[in-house]
Amino acid sequence: MEKKGFTLAELLIVVAIISVLTAIAVPVFSGQLEKSREMVDLANARSAYAEVMTAAITEDTASPLYNESIGYYLATVALTQAKDGWTTKTDDLVVGGIAYADDEHWLKAPKANGICTVYFRDGQIYIDWGGGQKKPLPLSRSAYISKSEAERFLTQEILTEILEKDGSTYKYNVINSNESAAQGGGTKKFLEYAAEKDFDLAEYGAVTWQIYAKDPSSKDMLTTPAIYWSSVEASAVTAGTYIPVIGYRNEKYDVYMAKVVQYNGGTANAYYSIANNFANVTNAGGNASFQFDSYQAAMKKYNEALARYIEKGSLSDSDMKALGLKD
Repeated sequence: MEKKGFTLAELLIVVAIISVLTAIAVPVFSGQLEKSREMVDLANARSAYAEVMTAAITEDTASPLYNESIGYYLATVALTQAKDGWTTKTDDLVVGGIAYADDEHWLKAPKANGICTVYFRDGQIYIDWGGGQKKPLPLSRSAYISKSEAERFLTQEILTEILEKDGSTYKYNVINSNESAAQGGGTKKFLEYAAEKDFDLAEYGAVTWQIYAKDPSSKDMLTTPAIYWSSVEASAVTAGTYIPVIGYRNEKYDVYMAKVVQYNGGTANAYYSIANNFANVTNAGGNASFQFDSYQAAMKKYNEALARYIEKGSLSDSDMKALGLKD
């Protein structure tokens, strides 16, 4: 009886099917693995919660959980999760009697391989996950960088001083938030000058921000510096994530999405901020195609984009198009 093998075409089909199944299975497996790590971290946090509560209720000052120097009980948990934030549905997150929605006692977001601290102080127990923002907040309805505010502080003369003019050139093109103060660059100088002038970007909802003093393409000093900010903390999300950003430039407001990137990677001065996006929010005419005359109109769209970001964990071109913020 003649034996028949598989034809080349049949083998290629089998290989293709296996490749497709692998492509589907690997992300699913990775996601489930991360959720498993989060469940382990939550279980460990619950154990720490029980230990701290027991020691606090019994007023056991001999317990190793009692820190005499600060006068309260605490326990730390080394986190096993490999990603920042949560992949588990936040509605399901509960440790002891504290749910994720309790903003007073459930603090911050977890960092990959970070530390969670459970502590009892002044009759209250807290769970601090040690990372960045727990969740971004909508922009303020009252505080915004107006034309008069910009003219008072974001002027070419002031930024020229901060950016260290050397002849006809300037040392810094862009000033980013989160830059290490040890670098002694434009960010440090900007923050020092801002403190002297009582100009606090956090008052405008600016957790992550970026100031353009020069046009990145021509390197010419801008007549009116451009500033972009977000209520999403870049250092609290994964690099590659797209977050909503609002900006002030030429007396108008831009709303767009910016990619979170790492600068100075692999060094002691590594930090996360938004990618240089000045060119991406301008068209041939020099104006953003999603620009608004009033802060209120821009803020409304920004908060819509923020809600989409909170829902999905990152923004996409299709999200921005659906919001009318991308051509």
